[in-house]
Amino acid sequence: MIQNFLKLSLVVLVMVIVTGCSRVSDEDVLAGREAVKNGAMIIDVRSKKEYNKGHIEGSVNIPIAYVDKMYNSLPRDKELVVYCRSGSRSAIAARLLREQGWIVHDVETQEDWERKIIPKPVVQEK
Repeated sequence: MIQNFLKLSLVVLVMVIVTGCSRVSDEDVLAGREAVKNGAMIIDVRSKKEYNKGHIEGSVNIPIAYVDKMYNSLPRDKELVVYCRSGSRSAIAARLLREQGWIVHDVETQEDWERKIIPKPVVQEK
């Protein structure tokens, strides 16, 4: 169990170094919002302490260290939307959950989820 935690910690560290402060696209955020409108489950993979300081309404807290232990309790018939503080832990959770067969939308952060997105006009070709 300690080895799994150390491996997960190493993966998180590498993701932080590689991705830095990445920014999720408007399209990905909109896809996550649409999935939630259609019944997707929102998962906050931050610590319980971070979650208690504020979270997306309707989200459930499953800290990243427990995601792989919670597979059996997650609904198989719903898409999942994941987020964290910086996008690093949500990227790991999204990968783990996709490997287990879920459709996952990684919206990276609560700030990204809540940001205002101005729809782009549809341009029709002549």
